[in-house]
Amino acid sequence: MNSHNILKSIRPFLLFILIIGCASKQLVIDHNSDIEEQPKLLFLNYMINKMDNGEKNIKLINQIITDGTLKKMTKTSDEKSLGDLECATYDKDLNQIGIHSIKNPLKKIMEYINDLGNFEKKVFDLDSAQFSIRLQLQYDVKYIKISELTTKGQKELITTELE
Repeated sequence: MNSHNILKSIRPFLLFILIIGCASKQLVIDHNSDIEEQPKLLFLNYMINKMDNGEKNIKLINQIITDGTLKKMTKTSDEKSLGDLECATYDKDLNQIGIHSIKNPLKKIMEYINDLGNFEKKVFDLDSAQFSIRLQLQYDVKYIKISELTTKGQKELITTELE
């Protein structure tokens, strides 16, 4: 075989090697695939005031939604007392999703050591206080309702629509 025939016979092989060598090494991304949503945290900051007539008024200071997950927390006492708050989450059709208890933010307990070196507790009744709520945000939560536990049952104080 002469050199011209050899070149003709190996041309397809060389072309194949050239195509393979110049092919892109980047990963192909399918833009149609579902992107998994990052877990979200919801932070709600409120101001609560006790009015002269004993009624309570709550105002939203701000709400923050950010990526993250709540750490697992040890469960505290399920005991509820008058003045405690309940934070309930609702979907767009006002179906309740979950409920969380909040100790009365207007009653602060301070522990200190007295003159004899013993621990003592003192309860302070405040007229106003700020409090925060942290929740693992579920995709279908649209509203947060905060209610107070009273002698007459639950009294709704505020409903917050999430942005």
